[in-house]
Amino acid sequence: MSIDDFDFAKLIAPIDLNTFINEYWEKKPLIISRNQKNYYQDLLSVEDLDSILQYSKLKPPEIRVVKNQQDFLPDRYVKADGSLNLNQLYKAYYEDHTLVVNGLQNFWKPLAIYCQKLQNFFNHGVIANLYLSPKDSKGLSPHYDTHDVFVLQVDGSKEWQVHQCFQPVPLLGSFQPVIPENNLPKLLHTVCLQPGDLLYLPRGFVHHAATQESFSLHLTLGIYPTQWLDLMVNALTMLALKNQDLRKALPIGFLDKPEMLGEIKEQFDQLLQTFAEKSSIDEAMELIHDQFIHKITPIPDGHFQQVNLVDAIAPDTLVVKREGMRCRIVKKGFSISIQFPGNSINGGLHYREAMEFIAKQKEPFTAQMLPDSLKEEQKTQLISRLIRGGLLKTLQD
Repeated sequence: MSIDDFDFAKLIAPIDLNTFINEYWEKKPLIISRNQKNYYQDLLSVEDLDSILQYSKLKPPEIRVVKNQQDFLPDRYVKADGSLNLNQLYKAYYEDHTLVVNGLQNFWKPLAIYCQKLQNFFNHGVIANLYLSPKDSKGLSPHYDTHDVFVLQVDGSKEWQVHQCFQPVPLLGSFQPVIPENNLPKLLHTVCLQPGDLLYLPRGFVHHAATQESFSLHLTLGIYPTQWLDLMVNALTMLALKNQDLRKALPIGFLDKPEMLGEIKEQFDQLLQTFAEKSSIDEAMELIHDQFIHKITPIPDGHFQQVNLVDAIAPDTLVVKREGMRCRIVKKGFSISIQFPGNSINGGLHYREAMEFIAKQKEPFTAQMLPDSLKEEQKTQLISRLIRGGLLKTLQD
């Protein structure tokens, strides 16, 4: 199985998507035992870790050395040039410390590709972390996360204890206390994950893990959701841009004058009514889509060579979107733009049909296939601009 074939369906196999969404997503943990030790081999291996640490110039909090919930990253782990001292990290690992790499998708291309796939599938943010633990060790104390987590056991084994939910679907980024071991909620599962196994933990479920007779290398794929709260905040933001009452200051000295509370409550109720009547779900969704696209980082794929081919683009040149790209059409006044990760290309309103065609297109196409609202020369120029800008690539050698 290559990284190109590894999608979310493969991640949760043999559980089907509908079962996962209806029975597990944000509801309860899922444990999948596969007895397929090489199931995640295209994502990461123990052998890959040396190269990641050597060449990525990781700094805290991207790199952590932990033991029993304590971080250890003194100067001896970092050389004068800013690179990590691998010999000291080997020593720390041998002395029962767990190595953690946060945001591994920023340093390892296979995970960058896979996290982008998951982002486009979920429409939520995705961050990959790595945990390498020696045998007979425990890095983190019992806790819960405010984001959903998929645990992928890559190599070795680790025993996990999963307890009842401490707080159902907690607010993303909210305070998450370490739970004392003498005050843990009811134990739900004890499972020893083997290579190829999966554990899904909805946010809020308390968990902790430790190695025993084997080392452990596992990945966590954290799903950072856009919540209903975010949708409402964005709707309120868009309404405030048009309604000055929402932008006015609270009365001077309001914290020190309790007699003002009645007046403030009356105005608050009026603004709530305004929000209920005039907020726009469409505008809020557009703002969220804009934010989502801005957070996506294009995957490096040799695009400089594509730029070399721009001047040779012809009406019959076959082109396609770069892997993982998504785009949307934005109309502003008398101009139209196609927005995509890292860039946007603008044009007059007569470009709208062509840009909408490209935005929706999933299969290879040519400039000749664009709508006739553009002249032939304009079609080819638009394709060239979108290759140079980073949305499209040619399929020619």
